[in-house]
Amino acid sequence: MLKQLVRAAVAAFLSMPALTSAAAPSLDTAVHDSIREAFCPKPAGTGPAAPQQSAEPVEPARVFDNLYFVGDRSTSAWALTTSEGIILLDAGFQHNVEGTIVGGLRKLGLDPADIRYVIVSHGHNDHFGGAKYLQSTFKARIVMSEADWEHMVTWPQRGTPAPFPDRDIVVKDGDTVRLGDTTVRIVVTPGHTPGTISPIFEVRDGNQRHYVGYWGGDGASHLDAEGIRTYAAAVDRFIALDPRVDVPLSNHVVADGTLLKLPLLAARRAGEPHPFVTGNQRFRQWAGVLKSCAEAFLPR
Repeated sequence: MLKQLVRAAVAAFLSMPALTSAAAPSLDTAVHDSIREAFCPKPAGTGPAAPQQSAEPVEPARVFDNLYFVGDRSTSAWALTTSEGIILLDAGFQHNVEGTIVGGLRKLGLDPADIRYVIVSHGHNDHFGGAKYLQSTFKARIVMSEADWEHMVTWPQRGTPAPFPDRDIVVKDGDTVRLGDTTVRIVVTPGHTPGTISPIFEVRDGNQRHYVGYWGGDGASHLDAEGIRTYAAAVDRFIALDPRVDVPLSNHVVADGTLLKLPLLAARRAGEPHPFVTGNQRFRQWAGVLKSCAEAFLPR
């Protein structure tokens, strides 16, 4: 169902002459529907609310002048380039780190040996799975919150177990990761896990500056009522932190519409709006859909 929705939406958007402001509501609707399909409660007997774990490849892409997508059709990884190396956001599954992340960087003309930091959004193996390889192979520093360094080693892994990275950098809410000309603000947003990280950082599109709000923990179907309320409160706090945030991203393509937006970006002409840039109001609406899906699991 989700795959058909994505394909239909892409076809519809590519038929438009440009991504105008009038087309933005249709794109938002498709992204919001994708979130609801993946993360809202399902009718009884229709299966769990969770993203499909597919390693089907996606062509790596330069999305902003300093931000590159190197994920697959399930889990995202993003390479933030700086004047002194690469900050990688999430490390995917162990089984696709070499082909998808490392191979994707090379295909884009980037050197994986330049990875200096890997910011792991949370301690589930679809996001930390490749961290040990990156740590051992390229001496990348691994960044996680205190709570999720602990959570990582106790939470049952999905699919093929991944080796844990050696404990490295511990960050707390309000810390920053600085590399060259780039600063990443660390926001701890508990809920999906006890210490989920949702970074905020600047990206460039020519002479335009934008700010990414990278939501680090999609989905609440595994949480109890207290956990769901914690999740919802974290969303509220996150969207209120920085009014400059105008690019919603996440670590699952079903949550931020990456697969919808990449074809639009490839077809974008000079002077046309950037499909990943929503403005702050639409960013808040996007995060509100994630929150409403979580709250829908509360007992009635």
